[in-house]
Amino acid sequence: MNDVVVLASIFTVHILGLMSPGPNFLMVTQTAISCTRRAGIATALGIATGAAVWSSAALFGLSVVFVQFAWLYYGLKLLGGVYLLSLGLRLWNTADQPLVATSLTPVMARTDWQAFRVGLLTNLTNPASAIFFGSIFAALLTPNLPLWVKIAAIGIIVIDAASWHTAVACIFSTRHAQQLYQRCKRWSDRLAGSALAFLGMRLLLSRS
Repeated sequence: MNDVVVLASIFTVHILGLMSPGPNFLMVTQTAISCTRRAGIATALGIATGAAVWSSAALFGLSVVFVQFAWLYYGLKLLGGVYLLSLGLRLWNTADQPLVATSLTPVMARTDWQAFRVGLLTNLTNPASAIFFGSIFAALLTPNLPLWVKIAAIGIIVIDAASWHTAVACIFSTRHAQQLYQRCKRWSDRLAGSALAFLGMRLLLSRS
């Protein structure tokens, strides 16, 4: 398998993974539709930064460390589950409040830094990302590949994550989407809150 095919395979597998709705997708859509496009993009960049951290860690064998030290993996999984569950419950509890009032919650960040931090923490508190990237790299990045291919693989993952989630933020921050959200805020927030809480519980209760 030549270098171009390896990188194209990593690109394809990662894009397909991004298209599966998860905590990152929910956080970007919720921020973009309830705040501003800029906040949504900042959240997307936070998620992309988290992808850079996890993919770099996977390249250096963090997934192997998780296998050898299961307590570390389960500890991070516990933190991630609690984080997502708390965000989901907070969003549910503020669903009936006016939009201005709920802008003080961590889910709806008021500044670019807060939005970036929410995206970063959402990604970093999911250790399954390290296993995902570790599996891809173990299958495709053989030891004899040159260093530039491995660095390019991380670059592709970061660009994929940033581009996909930025596109999602732009779509959900349109005037039509935000007007619809304002009319259906109560049920939209509860739906998103329930989804985040469910993902948090699944992370807490999963055995693998």
